[in-house]
Amino acid sequence: MEISYARSRDLQLIPKKTLCYGSKAVESVPRLALTAEWAGNQGAILPCGLQLKAPGLPTIDKSTALRGRVVGAQIDLQRVLEWRKICSETHGNVCTPPQIRDETSELTIRVIDVEQLCVVNLPKDCEYVVLSYVWGKTAQLRLLRENYESLTQPFALRALLDTLLRTIVDATTLVRQLGERFLWVDSLYIIQDSPEDLAVQIQHMNIVYGCASLTIVAAAAITALPYFADSIVDSVWESRGWTIQEKVLSKHLLIFTEYQTFYHCNKASWCEDAIWEYETPLIKLQGGLGTMSPDLARCALPHPSLTGLGKYAHLVSGANALGKDLNTSLIYGLPESAFDQTILWRSPIQNEGFRREQFPSWSWLGWKAGELPGDIEFPVGSKASVETIPLVQWHQVTPEGNQKLIGNRPAEYYELPKFESLPSLGLHADHILRFWALSAHLFVEREPLPAPGTFTRYGRYLYAFGIRDVDNELKILGRTSLRRDWRNSRPDYLEFLLLCRRKTRNLFKKAELVERVELMLIETIDDVSYRVQLPDPIHPSWLGWIREEWRIVNLG
Repeated sequence: MEISYARSRDLQLIPKKTLCYGSKAVESVPRLALTAEWAGNQGAILPCGLQLKAPGLPTIDKSTALRGRVVGAQIDLQRVLEWRKICSETHGNVCTPPQIRDETSELTIRVIDVEQLCVVNLPKDCEYVVLSYVWGKTAQLRLLRENYESLTQPFALRALLDTLLRTIVDATTLVRQLGERFLWVDSLYIIQDSPEDLAVQIQHMNIVYGCASLTIVAAAAITALPYFADSIVDSVWESRGWTIQEKVLSKHLLIFTEYQTFYHCNKASWCEDAIWEYETPLIKLQGGLGTMSPDLARCALPHPSLTGLGKYAHLVSGANALGKDLNTSLIYGLPESAFDQTILWRSPIQNEGFRREQFPSWSWLGWKAGELPGDIEFPVGSKASVETIPLVQWHQVTPEGNQKLIGNRPAEYYELPKFESLPSLGLHADHILRFWALSAHLFVEREPLPAPGTFTRYGRYLYAFGIRDVDNELKILGRTSLRRDWRNSRPDYLEFLLLCRRKTRNLFKKAELVERVELMLIETIDDVSYRVQLPDPIHPSWLGWIREEWRIVNLG
């Protein structure tokens, strides 16, 4: 095996005879990426690299900017304090969290007082630190009705250290060392066996994360020299459902991995092994591959320039804060005022094994997005998207069995028959969307297309769908990605709903608009239909060939 060297800017190989640090005025990152080459095979980029080390005990100045630092066995506490100081003094409002009093005057925030070692109500106008971690399967101390009074007594946690996760114990020490006093931990924030407390506190999690002075992230990591993105994407923490909410709301993340610690905020991404903190008009430090938003939606904070649907498409969240940014309420993670656009989310994988039954199938929350290869895509997040013309009128069934029209009432409104009763499928009433829709049964090929796509190792293949003419020839309308075993177990004709017409700008002729019709492939069980997949949109000229009919759909 031979080790070669490549520039991290463009991954171009560096000739061995010229392997040196030149006198260029501009260079993305003076870190050398490594590739391993085997005879007859293409080289693979290794998850590690070579860093040019700063001499002696490096200070943050022009001569050491972008150079490497030696990472010790223990966290460099002084480094963390310096990161926080630079951020607070130079980054301005974009990195300044709001005050709780400006968000709500009624919410009680329970925190650990790291000096008194007990659970207390956060005093008014006091700063606090949030701990973000993975519970795992280990039993841990939780706040319950029966122990609430005892855990709020001074030094109550001192005698219970053995029942606290090591992560929480270490976090209390770190918070004390950082000069802070109050630590928020989810297991000791909500009274876990109180449905009333749970209902109130869950609705305000956006305030808890958004107003914290710092979020400490305990993330598992890989053991090689990782970039920021590698450390986060490969971590257990990144796979949690709450991770999206913590990232989109927290102003500052202090992320602990197995190898080193990262500081990530809205304007910077710093690490222990390189000097990225130096800022001067003469040197522009621009986060590159694996370091800064908005390039890496899955692991980075959303860029401050993103707002509205752009921010939503960049980093979807079930948090109420995005509803505030969009000036609308969220219905299972989908903005009510933009429901026609955001229900068009797409995933490259169709797999019923990734379903979350506690959420409806039509929402991205109803699927384990962290386990899906590839990213969830929102077509409306594209700059080419111009207009969405809905073909249905969405109604959400309320817990009382009423039918609430979602969004603005159209000029021509079609009344729905009264909703009688919920089928006995264990569904919540408000999981049901009820509406008139044009339904069409289209032929879906049994054999996948010759080019199966990227995700065949997950059983995902591309299938053509369309209509058969009088000669039994298939007129192909489009493609959809399905699992082979799922397709083989279903009939020849599958049901598609016509959702909307969508206009986009031609990428090559920006003055030209392209119109397509968006469909949803569904499966119906006992009068309730479920989202299976969104296929490729079809050309509107094909609508004249489709035999569609109006029907009432209960989409759960």
